[in-house]
Amino acid sequence: MTNKLKYFVANWKMFGNFTYLKNFQKVHNFLALNKKLRKKNKVILCLPNTLLYFYKKKINSKFISLGAQNCHYLQKFGPYTGSVSPYMLKSVGSEYVILGHSENRFQGETNKIISKKIQSSLDQNLKVIFCVGETLKEKKKKKNFFYFKETNNEFN
Repeated sequence: MTNKLKYFVANWKMFGNFTYLKNFQKVHNFLALNKKLRKKNKVILCLPNTLLYFYKKKINSKFISLGAQNCHYLQKFGPYTGSVSPYMLKSVGSEYVILGHSENRFQGETNKIISKKIQSSLDQNLKVIFCVGETLKEKKKKKNFFYFKETNNEFN
C-alpha cells in the first residue's frame, strides 16, 4: 500500500517564539475549512523543543501534527546536559522527530548515532523524518529519489 499524502514539514530550526502562535492558528483555520485539502496533505510543524508544549496546549489541532527537530539517542533519561530524549519529546506532545540533519553530520554525528536515535524514537512511538543529504552535484543529476511511508515502528 502506498501513501498518497503529500507531506508539508515546517522545520523552524532555531527560530520562533510564542508570538508566532497567530501563524499556527491561521494554518489550522485554513485546514479546518478545507476538508479536501486535508485528505490529500499532511502538515507537520517541527518546532524548537522550548515551544512544543506551549503550542500543543494552545492549539490542540486535528489537522497539524507537531514534531521535534532532534533528540538524544537514549530513550528516557541520562547525564547528558541540555539533551532531550525521545521520551521527553513524546511527553510534551511531539508525534514526529527529524533526524540526520546535515549540520549535525557536519559536526560529527555518525550513522551509528543516528541509527540509535532512530531506534530510540521508534521505541517511544515517535514517527521519524529522516534527512538524507545530497551534494549539489547529486541533486542536479537527480541521483536520489525519496519517498515517505508512514509505518508503525517498521523500517520501509
